[in-house]
Amino acid sequence: MKVIGLTGGVGAGKSLVLTILRTKYNAEVMEADKVAHELMEPGEEGYLRIRETFGEAILNSDGTINRTALGKVIFDNESAREQINSMIHPLVWKRIRQKISASQAGLIVVEFAIMGEEAEDIYDEMWYVHASEEVRMSRLLKNRGYSKEHSEKMIRSQASEQEYARRCDRIIENHGSVKDLEDQLAEILKSRG
Repeated sequence: MKVIGLTGGVGAGKSLVLTILRTKYNAEVMEADKVAHELMEPGEEGYLRIRETFGEAILNSDGTINRTALGKVIFDNESAREQINSMIHPLVWKRIRQKISASQAGLIVVEFAIMGEEAEDIYDEMWYVHASEEVRMSRLLKNRGYSKEHSEKMIRSQASEQEYARRCDRIIENHGSVKDLEDQLAEILKSRG
């Protein structure tokens, strides 16, 4: 079993890389954001911690977490973002470790956007999907319909290109065609043996 950590900033194209790895290489994909969402379902530990800390104002009428309200808190308040991250991230990595332990897959890819040292020991390699800030901005505006201001705020809230590159074993350039991306992945996976 090989475990690859896959990271990169918002709009870099991690989802496309995951799709290629899942379909062409039969990788089991674990996405940290999806695990975090699971942990914020009513009754889960993450949900209970967030509700206790931020109160009823971030809940929908059915008691579920209002992700729009929570997102606004996270992106508008650095200290609230750090507080939520310190509550949820350890739970996410604990759940991912459990999923890896239970997996029978030959290749597991764990995708995450936020750099942190708490999980570096679970990867055989860490890959960084890179695209220039201009390309990322264009993708966020076009593909997700985000405003320029919101896109800039999201990009600024993440690690710098230098930080991603410094902590990763491989850099995957994603500013060309899908074929270019597939060729890079084929070469990397071939070189791994």
